Amino acid sequence: MSELTFNLDKERRIRKNSEYRLVYKHGNYEVGRFCVVYRMPVAKQATRIGFVTGKKVGGAVERNRARRLMKEVYRLNQHAIREGYAIVVVGRARMASATYDQACKEMMYLFKKSKLLKSNEA
Repeated sequence: MSELTFNLDKERRIRKNSEYRLVYKHGNYEVGRFCVVYRMPVAKQATRIGFVTGKKVGGAVERNRARRLMKEVYRLNQHAIREGYAIVVVGRARMASATYDQACKEMMYLFKKSKLLKSNEA
């Protein structure tokens, strides 16, 4: 059996503006207090994810902290997420002041609500 790795490789990230727009336009979403999770099924591909924070989150320091927090929650829980999706997590203003536990609870709840968790994790 393969060993679990906790890296967030570049191939698993959404990096192009056009890819983000595609997920926004054709995907479904779930809204929470700290973030919004957009998801779009993509056939026969690995799950790819992108992290975004808007200008309303605060200055650059707060926006970067919010993105780092969202990345860390995903990185540690990526093995529970189904394959075959494009996911965009948009941080809202409260994410900048959230603790790791708050962010983790919220994101995992939204992933579960979006049916992105593997069946045995739900």
